[in-house]
Amino acid sequence: MKRIFIIISLILSSIHPFTRSTVTAQTYVWKDGHVLVENPDSITFVKPDQGLQVYDSVANEARIDYMFTYLTTDHAGKPCVMSAVLYLPYAQRSSKHIGKMALYNHYTIMSSHEAPSACSEEAFDLQAIALGKGMAVVAADYEGFGVTGDRVQAYCFGEANARASIDALLAAREWLAEQGYTLGDTILNYGYSQGGQTSMAALKLSQTEYRGKVHFTKTVAGAGPYDLRLTYRKFLEWQKIGQPAVLPMTLVTFNELYDLGINYKDVFIEPLASNVKSWIISKKFTTDEFRQLVNNDSIAKYMQPLYCDSTSKEMKYVLGYVDRMRITGDWTPDADTDVKLYHSLNDDIVAPENSQMMYQWLLSKGVQNAVLDTSSLTGLHTQSGQYFLLYVMSIDLMGW
Repeated sequence: MKRIFIIISLILSSIHPFTRSTVTAQTYVWKDGHVLVENPDSITFVKPDQGLQVYDSVANEARIDYMFTYLTTDHAGKPCVMSAVLYLPYAQRSSKHIGKMALYNHYTIMSSHEAPSACSEEAFDLQAIALGKGMAVVAADYEGFGVTGDRVQAYCFGEANARASIDALLAAREWLAEQGYTLGDTILNYGYSQGGQTSMAALKLSQTEYRGKVHFTKTVAGAGPYDLRLTYRKFLEWQKIGQPAVLPMTLVTFNELYDLGINYKDVFIEPLASNVKSWIISKKFTTDEFRQLVNNDSIAKYMQPLYCDSTSKEMKYVLGYVDRMRITGDWTPDADTDVKLYHSLNDDIVAPENSQMMYQWLLSKGVQNAVLDTSSLTGLHTQSGQYFLLYVMSIDLMGW
């Protein structure tokens, strides 16, 4: 069965990504990894670098999926085309009315096939929750996945990923309006793990640089590393991590994107030291497959001692850049911000102190509708992520 692509050509302003665009649609066919233009007389290959916006229309009984590209900025603030997915409940396609939308911020992924635009099963479970509540869902790939798959992923770059997510949401809403849909203002912002960090960063951006452009009715963030220095310190206390990939992924991301010039043989122990490119940067392996490659959960078995010491000059250097990702400190949330934080006290990857710290900070800033739940679930990080779905379904989403 052929997969149909709709290519949306947008005349985008080079000055600002939110300038209204002229939208035209044509039908395309995906074949052997290439986008082909399907005309009455011929089929022509279209190169990805021509700046076309791609919408993949895949229909089933419940929804229709649109894969698209849009203009945003990368981790360095430079203009960049990224990819995302719009999940539209099929009933809304006929009614042409979307009263509720959700911005889903994906959790930690390591391999290319796990990205939302890859339509993998791994990438769909959390989006499905919002779809079950009748919402249209937007999910960005983030930098390093989808059409930016040739880049190192911006892992745990909270504001950069949040910016990519919000720009995807705005692009999707603009396109839907151009297609004749009426849109409501109710928007849920949610995610778990890395997605929890991105969700809180998106909340921050919605009340700072995006104020007046997007407003989240409710934010639900689960088990996010809101303070990476705190998270790293807990790794050292534990001496092992429930998912060994997260610390190497974080260090590689900061080294590559900030061009720190660190030699990986000084950071990692063999065989990881000689395989950073093939095991991490290549995005060929999932986090579970990485665990098998490293074959040890103990930090001391794959990390050099200097990078297992927060007081070493080498690690202090890295932590100086890590601190740039802290979500708190330089903004004051609106008093009526509606935010729900979830975290299991038995989390073995992201320490629950992250959510406790975030909750106390929100209270100190006068947020009246902040809620922290650390008692509903008692599982480890990955197990609790599955129950986070039930948490999102069970809370009162403004009568949704």
